[in-house]
Amino acid sequence: MSNNPAALKNLLVKVDRAYKHLIDLQYEDWRFRSRPYPYEVFSEDNAETSERTYYIRMRREIPPEFSALVGDIAQNLRSALDHLAWHLVKSSSVVPKTKDTNIYFPIFETAREYRAGKMRKIQGMTDAAIHAIDAVEPYYRPDITPGIGNGAALFALHAINLQDKHRLLIPVWFASTGHTITKSRRSEVANVLRAAFGTENADVMIPLELPNGSLEDGGKLCTLPIAEVDDNMKFRFRIAFGEPKWVCGKEIVSTLKNMHRMVKKTIVDFDSQGLL
Repeated sequence: MSNNPAALKNLLVKVDRAYKHLIDLQYEDWRFRSRPYPYEVFSEDNAETSERTYYIRMRREIPPEFSALVGDIAQNLRSALDHLAWHLVKSSSVVPKTKDTNIYFPIFETAREYRAGKMRKIQGMTDAAIHAIDAVEPYYRPDITPGIGNGAALFALHAINLQDKHRLLIPVWFASTGHTITKSRRSEVANVLRAAFGTENADVMIPLELPNGSLEDGGKLCTLPIAEVDDNMKFRFRIAFGEPKWVCGKEIVSTLKNMHRMVKKTIVDFDSQGLL
């Protein structure tokens, strides 16, 4: 049960709007990738090496509306976090308070930057609310542990939103995810396939890694021994972010779904802790 139903309802308005845009994006993604497919895979054989090389031909450009939907989702989710920060500052009796126009949910690239800059955005919150934000770890890179931290998705959301404010994102490009398993590999895992799917002829795929992950019209996908290729060779692609660098190559819909989940969970957690 909510500790503050009215506040929680208001803070989730933008989150729910982002979800509706997500549904629209999923539909547009499905429609774009449905028949007739926006791409075609063709092959060329090399008789001297007994190899077959596969290439991709783009039939249609990815619609610019995808960029607008991504921007709408990011804007609503980022705004929901800022609304949370505003509520936590304005509902608190703590003084002095950050100037109204400077209140934001603090998100930074590094933990050090977060510690140095957070109070400019949230001064006036209670200590409990500040500690709760600290626990979210809203930054991309922690101080000690190599790699990314728990708040990487929130920082990526922040980066997407910032870029969208200045120009249309170029967030979508085809990234290959896999191709039909080769004959020798199918033979090696025949028992596993029978156990999992009831037949060794199940339609399964293996990863296909391209040097930079991106696909261009006429681009090479892979080269395989002709004796290894399946008679009904299939390739699977996804639509992914091309920028900003924090999400480059990540599949769009699932990445935004995760961001939506994190933002909603953050707001609900503040309510469950009695901080709203």
